[in-house]
Amino acid sequence: MPRCFLRVTVLLCLICIVAACGGDQAAPATSIPVAASTVASRPAGGTYVVQRGRVVRALEFTGRVSPVEEVPLYFKTAGFVKQVFVRPGDRVKAGDLLAELEAEIEVESAQNQIALAELDLAVAQATLSQAEQANAYAVVQAEMTVELAQEQLALTRALKATYTTAAVVARVGLEQAEDQVSRAEVEYQEALNRFWEPPEHAEAYALALQQARWNLESAQAEYDRAISDEVGYQHQLEIAKVAVRQAEAELEQLEKGVDPVLRIQVDQAQRTLEWLKGAMQVVAPVDGEIISLSLHPGRPVEPFRTVVVIADASFLEVSADLTSDQLELLAEGQEATVFLGDDLDRGRAGFIRRLPYPYGTGGSVEGAVSIDNSTRIGLEEGVDGLKLSDLVRVTIVLEETDDALWLPPDAIRTFQSNEFVIVQDDGQQRRVDVELGIHAQDQVEILRGLEEGQLVIVP
Repeated sequence: MPRCFLRVTVLLCLICIVAACGGDQAAPATSIPVAASTVASRPAGGTYVVQRGRVVRALEFTGRVSPVEEVPLYFKTAGFVKQVFVRPGDRVKAGDLLAELEAEIEVESAQNQIALAELDLAVAQATLSQAEQANAYAVVQAEMTVELAQEQLALTRALKATYTTAAVVARVGLEQAEDQVSRAEVEYQEALNRFWEPPEHAEAYALALQQARWNLESAQAEYDRAISDEVGYQHQLEIAKVAVRQAEAELEQLEKGVDPVLRIQVDQAQRTLEWLKGAMQVVAPVDGEIISLSLHPGRPVEPFRTVVVIADASFLEVSADLTSDQLELLAEGQEATVFLGDDLDRGRAGFIRRLPYPYGTGGSVEGAVSIDNSTRIGLEEGVDGLKLSDLVRVTIVLEETDDALWLPPDAIRTFQSNEFVIVQDDGQQRRVDVELGIHAQDQVEILRGLEEGQLVIVP
């Protein structure tokens, strides 16, 4: 038994040596410093060439052409739908009747309320009209009064020179009379001193002095009258000025119009009538297109619940419902390009007008419809060729660089969080670690490790 055991042991050793020699001849030599499992798992096949050019990372999504503003309409009272005059897609004008309601209250009573409201409005309008006519007549009269007062003031001012001249003349006359009295007194005194002259000479000088004093009294009276006239003129001038100011103030007050209370009464009557009519009617407040309609004759409706939505088709934009991952990449104001249909050669310039809360300023309650969580893309060009509900393709550039080295994403390998590629040089393969930049859908920017034109083996 020991000899047999020894033979078996030797035979097994010989078999292992032969097998080991055969294995070394079959294994190919390689200089790739990578794990054997990584190289072995690479499928045989193509290569990529490291290229230089523009690398763009963009977000693309589908949107729908929507109105910039939607106007929700509703009934103001509960009841049953009586008639519907429009269908989705119809174009309407402001003031068009869209639907009527058979109110739950008695129709005759509602009609009586409307008739009374119409009567109140007519009375208020008639009162306002009469007041406006009376005010217009009063304005004309006030304008004439202002003109007359201004003319009277002008005439009064024209008399100023007359009164001023009269006062000056009277003053000069008074001064001359005073001078004559002074000379007459001197001459009379000198005559008394000439005792050798006959008494008749002294009497003549005395008479001349008396006459000079009478003339002075007359000149003083004339001067006093001229001053009095001038003072009276100043009073008349002030009266004329006051008359002009009063007339202008009255005109200004009349030009403000009738009593504002009358207009308030008309407005209140108008609002009451509109509310009564609007309670059982839906009327288009603006021109637009019916984009939503939830009314059927005979069916009940609730008050203040949106039943019709109107949109102005002349003001359009793009709306899209995006995921939170997409919204985190965007910001309001970012540029966008909108493509209609399959026309990818001509895009329309746009921008992110609004993002939903908390990513932007949107998400508020719009009227009585619902919370709007859509992303809104504004269009910087016209809306020619676009129709409501058209599907479009939106592209938003997130990152881009020119003159960059790049490879397709499937050329990049990862092992233990390290990125590398397998480069083929002169029939040899070697591992090259790379530093990556922008990760686009079909491109990956190469920041370091490769050169333009190198061949990279597809993993």
